[in-house]
Amino acid sequence: MEKTEVVIGPSGITSLLEALAQVLPRGIVITTDPMYYIYCHVLERMGFEILAVPEDEEGIRMDRLAEKVKRLGVRKKEIQFLYIVTINNPTCTILSNRRRRQIVEWAFKLSAEEGRSIPVFFDKAYEEIIHDPRAEKPQSALSYDGQGIVYELGSLSKILAPALRIGYMMGPASAFLQAVRQRINDVGFSAPMITQEISSYLLDHCIEEQLAKVIAGYREKAVAVRRWIEEYLGEFLAECRGGQAGFYYYLTFAAMETTEGSPFFRFASRTTGNRVLDREGEALRPRAIYIPGEICVHSKGDLAAIGKRQLRISYGFEELEGIEKAIKILRDAALYARKERE
Repeated sequence: MEKTEVVIGPSGITSLLEALAQVLPRGIVITTDPMYYIYCHVLERMGFEILAVPEDEEGIRMDRLAEKVKRLGVRKKEIQFLYIVTINNPTCTILSNRRRRQIVEWAFKLSAEEGRSIPVFFDKAYEEIIHDPRAEKPQSALSYDGQGIVYELGSLSKILAPALRIGYMMGPASAFLQAVRQRINDVGFSAPMITQEISSYLLDHCIEEQLAKVIAGYREKAVAVRRWIEEYLGEFLAECRGGQAGFYYYLTFAAMETTEGSPFFRFASRTTGNRVLDREGEALRPRAIYIPGEICVHSKGDLAAIGKRQLRISYGFEELEGIEKAIKILRDAALYARKERE
């Protein structure tokens, strides 16, 4: 850890993710499925290919990873890096310490086979808000790194204030990290000094009290939202993930599509075409916003079909009263969709 360096991005983690994609050669990127769709779509637009591997309750599945890489055959040489969100977005699955170590060891093995360093980037954006006291305390993957290929990205946005836009990357001193620093300098250097000074003061004087409030607030919300999910949507669901960390729940319906244009979506967005259902006078009736699962899973991955029956909801911003109302709207949307199917 003595040789670890820190790079601060000009605009949160996003700017660092963009920088590393600019620096590294185009090729295959390994990530978890469901995936952090915003960054994965950026990578694809930049010319990278996403190899999305399903997860289980501990994170990315190592058996499926081995199978998928074996199927690549000679194209294995095109693998450029691994990108792992430790509290996965959208599912909020917590990457276990056992799986974290397995990923690093697997990357060591692959690097040796390919005769080059294949880095692993652990995105820890949500790791400071593990709010279930029963959850395992995460370890830094840097402590497993004996070959200088592990990097961690973190953020203050989730625990202090999003507008601070403070994101950082930690990793071994290397030509790669220097190239990322240069790329950041090319587009505006690191975050403004005043922002860094504000963040530094808050970390020195307020972080313990602030973090305790954040964790307690999200825990209260997670418990309440899970109760409402079970009460209002339980009969329609096959699976519910999340609730231990971050602020998302990821739902899988047993037999109901959530895709844009589906009856469920049209009811939730008040676009059924039925004025009684969509409007109250001249105004739209209250709507419920969610991210359809088809966006969260890779379109060419193993979960493409089931993704059409999934969705992500957030309890990060809205107050509890509004969240309960939204889940009731989703229940009504499910009832409407079931009636339409009949």
